[in-house]
Amino acid sequence: MRTIVILTRRADADAEHLARLSMPELLAVWQGMAEGTVRAAYGLLEGAGAVLELETRTIEEAKYYVTSLPYVEEDLLDVQYCPLKPFPAFQALAAAGAA
Repeated sequence: MRTIVILTRRADADAEHLARLSMPELLAVWQGMAEGTVRAAYGLLEGAGAVLELETRTIEEAKYYVTSLPYVEEDLLDVQYCPLKPFPAFQALAAAGAA
């Protein structure tokens, strides 16, 4: 299951607290990439935050991984989960080919 996770800095997140946890956070995401959980990581063009593309068996596994991240454990980020499914409009292509 692919899940896009949008992580944005909470307005009340302390900058020094974020700075202290930046290396553990980076290492945790790197470890997720090494294990195959994190397929891609992006920064936000506007605002403070990141987007992770995860590959897990279930949404619960995705949430378990994300809640283990240091910034999330310390409640410094707001988290939005966007589970993905195959794009349904492509079914029309298969139907058109059968006609």
